[in-house]
Amino acid sequence: MDITLSNINSIRLAGKKATISINPEKDTKADVSLFTDPEALQGDFKAFYGPGEYEVLGSMLDGIEISADNTCYSVVIDDIHVTYAINMTEIFSDAQQDRMGGVDILIVSVKDDKSELIDKIITQVEPRILIPIIENEAELAKIKAEFGKDVEPIDKLKIAKKDLPTDTQQLVLLK
Repeated sequence: MDITLSNINSIRLAGKKATISINPEKDTKADVSLFTDPEALQGDFKAFYGPGEYEVLGSMLDGIEISADNTCYSVVIDDIHVTYAINMTEIFSDAQQDRMGGVDILIVSVKDDKSELIDKIITQVEPRILIPIIENEAELAKIKAEFGKDVEPIDKLKIAKKDLPTDTQQLVLLK
């Protein structure tokens, strides 16, 4: 599977059978598009918004309500479990976390530069790979320091299930 970042909140997951775009720009090509905010629905997409379970070309998608205007998505593509949660204002409830199941890759952002909230979410979810979406350089520096190394941003994460880290968490920065 390949993971790329189109803009600050737009992610594209390209698997063997399906391509899923979350919060895509108008010209993004994907088999299905998911939106976290109903006002973001734009263009001529095969799209889903909001809570619910969907299956597209062998990939399982689960929209989990975070608030009335924010949906988190849990996606299983190529047997890799990716959770995409942006604009978080608190940690996941037990019910939300149960719906997510085990998380291989967590893509997360929080509102208002609350780095302590990101720390709590990482501890709660325990992903194998963390992809933070951060606009604030100070917060990015703090996350890099917590992982103990300076990570350079990459254009695309290409990963297979067998390549997921098993005993450590990996920080990946997409540009």
